[in-house]
Amino acid sequence: MRPRSVTRTFLIVSWRTPVYVYASDPMSAAGAKAQLMGQPTIELVGPADLDRARVALVVAEATDDGAAKVVKAIQRDGVPRVVLVACRFDEAGVLVCVAAGATSFLRRTEATSAKLTEAIRDADQAGCRLPEGLIRRATAALPVDEVTADTPTMDLRDRGGSTITLRLTARESEVLRLVADGFDTSDIAEQLAYSESTIKGVLAKIMGRLDARNRCHAVAIVVREGLI
Repeated sequence: MRPRSVTRTFLIVSWRTPVYVYASDPMSAAGAKAQLMGQPTIELVGPADLDRARVALVVAEATDDGAAKVVKAIQRDGVPRVVLVACRFDEAGVLVCVAAGATSFLRRTEATSAKLTEAIRDADQAGCRLPEGLIRRATAALPVDEVTADTPTMDLRDRGGSTITLRLTARESEVLRLVADGFDTSDIAEQLAYSESTIKGVLAKIMGRLDARNRCHAVAIVVREGLI
């Protein structure tokens, strides 16, 4: 008796991050693609495969309204994370781009293959990377969870239109500072001696109270309001 044939199905899972590169001029786009082309963890995709991209790399001259419009359009097309590479940064421009959906930033002078790959990896893992020097450091650390009368506050409006006052605890402030410095959930948990689920809960609570789009947006809001 002849053995029955067996059909085997193999599932191929790609461990590479699909990345779409956008720049306003062809030379910048070609340069960015050349930096990423040899990276084993990166898969470059074109406009026809934009729906497959998990991260977009946007190259711009500055963080301004023009860059923010590009970020918003790319996210509208379905790319969830955007890394913005620019020559010039200022706090107002960064906040505008973060509000549009950018989650990571990198200066063009620092955009080596290794740095670009690292920024893309962080963005793919829902990380947040703001330009160095943007975040104002607190001069003194409060005990964990302690809130004092001197703790900065901000007024928000809830969905019903009522005014509510937001005041961050010391733990929330420290978590946001570490997020702004590019640390992921596991790193923050290790530094603050909490579980990863606790850190995720803190971030979810903050984003809910701020009505923030993502972690980076939450950081940008509290920086703008002077809470950290």
